[in-house]
Amino acid sequence: MPERIAQQMMKRELVVILEMAKLLEKPLDAPRTIQGILRLLSQLYGLNCGRVSLPEANSDTLQVKYSYGLSVEDLKAGRFNLNVNQGVTGYVMRTGSIGLVPDVDNEPLFVRRITELAHHSGGRMAFISVPILESGTPIGVLSVQREGLHERPFDGDISLLRVAAAMIGQVLRIHQFVVEQTEHLVKENQNLRHSIAIEGMVKQSLAHGILGSSPALMDAVRSTIQVAHSDAPVMLLGESGTGKEKFARMIHQQSDRREKPFICINCAAIPADLLESELFGHTKGAFTGAAQNKQGKIVQADGGTLFLDEIGDMPLSLQAKLLRVLQEKKVDPIGSNESVSVDFRVITATHVNLQAQVNQAAFRLDLFYRLHVVPVHLPPLRERQEDIKQLALHFLNELNHHYERNWSLCPEAFGILENFDWPGNIRQLQNVLERAALTSEQELLSGEKLRQALASESAITIPGNRHMPGSTNAPAEAPVAEEPRQYGRSYNWVQQDEAEQISAMLSQTNNNQSEAARRLNISLRQLRYRVDKLGIGRN
Repeated sequence: MPERIAQQMMKRELVVILEMAKLLEKPLDAPRTIQGILRLLSQLYGLNCGRVSLPEANSDTLQVKYSYGLSVEDLKAGRFNLNVNQGVTGYVMRTGSIGLVPDVDNEPLFVRRITELAHHSGGRMAFISVPILESGTPIGVLSVQREGLHERPFDGDISLLRVAAAMIGQVLRIHQFVVEQTEHLVKENQNLRHSIAIEGMVKQSLAHGILGSSPALMDAVRSTIQVAHSDAPVMLLGESGTGKEKFARMIHQQSDRREKPFICINCAAIPADLLESELFGHTKGAFTGAAQNKQGKIVQADGGTLFLDEIGDMPLSLQAKLLRVLQEKKVDPIGSNESVSVDFRVITATHVNLQAQVNQAAFRLDLFYRLHVVPVHLPPLRERQEDIKQLALHFLNELNHHYERNWSLCPEAFGILENFDWPGNIRQLQNVLERAALTSEQELLSGEKLRQALASESAITIPGNRHMPGSTNAPAEAPVAEEPRQYGRSYNWVQQDEAEQISAMLSQTNNNQSEAARRLNISLRQLRYRVDKLGIGRN
């Protein structure tokens, strides 16, 4: 090649490199920068139809990610299987070598894909591919095609493409770093938002006397807070002693009715013949003993919230009257011919399966659907064992204030308390601590004292399997009556001879503690407690 032409090509190469460097000075925009480099190669140096092929995540396919001068139809063919030994682009990606085809028409091994679809002006067409390297390893391929210009050797083209590939590789690395850091920051931000939300819910629940931060409890708190500002009826579902009244008061205090009355009535605690008067009120002389007018709980709750605890124990005759009040927003006191308009929000609670009662004709279906608008499941204490330590310290602090004592729990105490499954839930935990404290001769409550207090609790029996309304496994038909069962995972002493059985079960389940606990018919917490106490698995 004449010296004059060589100097012109060197100047042109320098111009292209300088222009590409200017693109790198601009704010990072990987697609725009890479396409700009491909555009410069085409417009200033005649290396046309440039494309950058990158491996797809979790696959063995190489796909054109960035391009210049190629149509959408051309790009559809730009996929290469790296496991198949064919194609120049795939060869460059696999080996990190230079791929050069001086004349694609005379190369039988050349795979005609994008090049074949690109419409060129005719004549000989060359194809050049160079690897995009990172620490010597190919991370992509830069490919171009050259038409004509046969007086120009390929050495200059390849050198320029290597410079371009290095620049593109740098752009890709920075882009990937930014993506990873952004994802990391987004994840941290989400975790922070979640932590702040949980902290906020914990503070809100603490303000209403609800202690704990376990996921099961926070789910229930989140559900109640979400619906607190509406007037939708809420049904609190859960076993006795799970804090249904505290949740009802929290809903009221979080609602727009917080300045109005919160009226609570336990439908199971009042005889059926008096419950009607308590709810709806009566006039003087309405029945024997009605010496004066009495305002019912529903009227007292006007503008506020009415909490009907143990709604499942309400007689059918009163269910019909309550349904009418909910529908018409009017109350008819016993003995009165005039209705009283009322505006209240109703919250109900039950520990029984109302769906089963509906199937047995013991509860009205229309009233059930009127009350069962937003069901909230309150977890039993055995499903939130992370909260037992906080609850125990809280109750012991209350006992110290009340009795002017200084009781404390030994380090072993928390493991013992968490190892019990608490069929009576929070109320039972409070009573057990009070019994242990009052019968202890020392202010430090020992593990032995707590074991004695829990030993008598093991005789408690509870119903077989009570499904709450709305649960996925609630029976469609009335359940068959079951015999009361001994509470399956009450406190048991840790025996040394259990070590061999537990070790064998852990071996059978490949150290899956959840499965081992299920097969041993103990809770996961009980299993972990025994593993720790018996030193199972220690070298």
